[in-house]
This record gives sequence, structure tokens and C-alpha cells, in this order.
Amino acid sequence: MQRRHFLAGGLALLSAYLAPGGAWANSPARRNSNAFNARSPASVYAALGLKPPRDSDAIRIVAPDVAENGANIPVEIQTDLPQVERILLIGERNLFPLLADASFNPRLQPWFEARIKLAETSKLHVLVQANGQLYSNSRTVRVILGGCLPG
Repeated sequence: MQRRHFLAGGLALLSAYLAPGGAWANSPARRNSNAFNARSPASVYAALGLKPPRDSDAIRIVAPDVAENGANIPVEIQTDLPQVERILLIGERNLFPLLADASFNPRLQPWFEARIKLAETSKLHVLVQANGQLYSNSRTVRVILGGCLPG
């Protein structure tokens, strides 16, 4: 009988977390629709409530200088900053510039790699939230054939 009570309690707890409006509904990992629907880097910052970042060479963006196809661009973010909590990737000239918003355990060394789409030649901005501060670095990627349809 105890096993049934344990399983029922575990299922009730799990459903409370997974239900709409449950404990995870307001967690930081929840997708911020306003930020992903923003139409400019400045409006992304505003939607996320971010202050202007400080430039940092401790953030390295590994991406091709020239991408033949803007629909499939490999990007890797490396950083030596301590206690990284979050990494944001913004494509400056995209219709919807916020490309990625990833959260990390500050006690672990982060690793971030993605394949992104860029509509045209654009500057990639990487924002890293570490130790309560916001840092940034950027890199231009030249796109031969755009990967996003207009409108």
C-alpha cells in the first residue's frame, strides 16, 4: 500500500509542475515570446530587461567569415568568464534578431553550439550573463544566399 501512495504522490507533484500555470510556468527557462518576436536588437534588450553590456574579449565566436547558405550557419560560443548563467545570440539584420537564449548552471563551464539562419550579411552579437554582469562580443558573417524569407 505504501508504494501506491508514493507513486500517487509523485505523479501529483509531477503534474503540478507540468500543468499550465504550474510551478515551472514562471521559471526563467520559460520562452519569452516578446523577446523572440522583437524586430530589432534594441527591442530584444528591452523585452528581456537587459542593461547595456560591456565589451569582452573573453567571449569567442567561432563562425565562418563567409557563409554560402544563410539557412545553415554553424556557430560556436566559447567563454572563459566565470559563473556563466546565460548566453544570448542576436543576428542584427534578421527580421526577428533573437536567435538563441540559453541558460546554464553557473557552477559548470558552458558549451554552446548551434546552426543559425541569417537573412543577409549581418553582425552576430553574443551576450553572456556571468557573475551578475552582462558582457558582449560581436562578429560579422558575410552571407552569399540569404536563409530567411522576407516578411
